[in-house]
Amino acid sequence: MSDDFNTEAKKDRPDLGAAFLATNKKSPQSYDMSGTIVVDGVKHRFGAYKQKASGKGKMAEGTEFYTFYRVELADEANGGGAADTSFNPSELEA
Repeated sequence: MSDDFNTEAKKDRPDLGAAFLATNKKSPQSYDMSGTIVVDGVKHRFGAYKQKASGKGKMAEGTEFYTFYRVELADEANGGGAADTSFNPSELEA
């Protein structure tokens, strides 16, 4: 493949956002992954916690995955009137 082909292919792919893994969390309740994603031209913020499968479902025991607990409009996340969505994950019902 030529560099021209790779450049053209990248131009055709829209940037739909980014996910960032937390490497230096401020507290244990801080999200393990967060970022933004664009859906139908609207920017959303998200937050997710890393978990490990118990092996009792479809995934093998110990398989790591992320569960999303926050998805909201990016404007609301920046003080545009969003309600406080912070919580302690250990308070969730099993």
